[in-house]
Amino acid sequence: MPGAVLLPSTVLTMDPRNSRAEAVGVLDGRIAAVGSAAEVTTTLGEGAERVELDGLCLLPGFIDAHHHYCLAAFDRRMPDLHLPPGSSMEALLTRVEQAARERDSGWVRAQGYDPAKLREGRPPRAEEIDSVCADRPVLLAAFSFHEGVLNARGLEAMGWDASTPDPRNGALVRDRRGLTGEVAEQAFYVAEARSRESLLETAADAWLAECEAHGRDLLAHGIVRVGDAAVPPSFDDLYDRAAREGRLPITVHRMPVSAGSLIEARIESGPTGDGPPVTPTGPAKLFMDGSERCALCFSIRAVVGSVGGQLRKAVGGAGLAALRAATRSPTPRRGRDGLLHVGMLFWEEDALDQAVASGAQHGLQIACHAIGNEAVSRALAAIERSRPRLSELPGAPRIEHAIFLERGQPRRIADSGTIAVIQPHFVYDVGDQIAISPLPPSLDALAFADLASAGVEVAGSSDYPVSGYDVLAAVKAAATRRTQSGDVYRPDQAIEVERALRAYTAGSARALGVESETGTLEPGKRADLVALSGDPLFTDPEHIDELRVDRTWLAGELVYRAQPTPAR
Repeated sequence: MPGAVLLPSTVLTMDPRNSRAEAVGVLDGRIAAVGSAAEVTTTLGEGAERVELDGLCLLPGFIDAHHHYCLAAFDRRMPDLHLPPGSSMEALLTRVEQAARERDSGWVRAQGYDPAKLREGRPPRAEEIDSVCADRPVLLAAFSFHEGVLNARGLEAMGWDASTPDPRNGALVRDRRGLTGEVAEQAFYVAEARSRESLLETAADAWLAECEAHGRDLLAHGIVRVGDAAVPPSFDDLYDRAAREGRLPITVHRMPVSAGSLIEARIESGPTGDGPPVTPTGPAKLFMDGSERCALCFSIRAVVGSVGGQLRKAVGGAGLAALRAATRSPTPRRGRDGLLHVGMLFWEEDALDQAVASGAQHGLQIACHAIGNEAVSRALAAIERSRPRLSELPGAPRIEHAIFLERGQPRRIADSGTIAVIQPHFVYDVGDQIAISPLPPSLDALAFADLASAGVEVAGSSDYPVSGYDVLAAVKAAATRRTQSGDVYRPDQAIEVERALRAYTAGSARALGVESETGTLEPGKRADLVALSGDPLFTDPEHIDELRVDRTWLAGELVYRAQPTPAR
């Protein structure tokens, strides 16, 4: 059958060997030619359809390497708790009441609250949630999806009261009156799994419908492929069904975790790349540390030097407000290494080595959630010891997040052959809070330029629903370091627009082990394409998010086209 010659104003191939072109030829779902209009027309023949894309810029389809697709679809019908800074507890509870009205039985779930953005500066308490929904168990997830709050019925459903000990790698938050309802890390994830599995018993069809709708939303943003960064076994069957029934609009790589908790490993799955083409197995997800309680370490000298001796504030108080390890963190612990340690580190060294080695034996690539510098160090040590086996598997080992890095860690990440999967939009979301943090000078936050200069291969992602999935907004954040308040956080850590775009194309393809299939515009690769309303490399980075996705193609098929802008 005749192919098509796509003729935009410009083509950004994301291939550094041939970064720009005039035209792309598509045949049988694959890229047949890239080059000048004359070259591509000659390759496809005069019978090929000519598709004029005047004023548009053609790129590889965007890839979000860390996106919680199954959970986003599962909670998609629930009201969003992401409220703007300065919102009140009353406004939050109003949305919780709305969530309760929209589900007439069983658990009530909603996600997105951020205590740092509420006027009260704290999460809701169980009794406050009871004031709007007392007859059913409620679980509210914080924006990070690492902690949440249960109401009284939720605590009762979990069998938790004031005498219940904290689970390993988790916390039931208490005050003088007993349990506040707040749960963190393993405690949150056990409750999340209990509520989710209870609701899934009758929600399979609804999930499939929301799975389709979410995929279509992503296509409208030019996103053609994601890595689902935590997939418990109950969603495997749903993904397989979605694949059979043609109800998965984009390609989703499933990163396995256990049934009982998202932070528990599932390393018997695999191998990476196995499964239906539209939803293959991705790397195994291993959580090294928490989020608000991420694993950090630093010297006493560094802390004293940075905050004038206010040690408690720097490592456990308002200084780390960005991730709200803040006032709920325990007093720093002095380790045998002479360093101060704070937060939760989930794996002992020997157990982690065994898990990584076992995953590699099962053919599973490894993705380590590591936010704090101590967690990054622990993850890298295990990756380095299993590097020969991991290097034989699709893709490369991954560090997810890598938010707080110490000097020298970017070079170590590069030397280990590990990919850093970053979330540029976090600069916008939490940059203001990190900016007020008296981090020791040995640590940098969201250090994209340091990673780039060290030669680290970087993949772009959203961590949705933790942060928004608009790739152009994320590229703007990476290039401008503009925060939600309008300030600029650490402009020295900005990266070029082209590098940020490469993270969401070639970098993410490499992170998912499909770099031979997608991520750049080269002959033989899938014709997964996005057309933007202008050339992002010739757009002021401050306005790059004003470009729009005009069209999206999957395997050469046009699957999204924006409505024409009304004439004024």
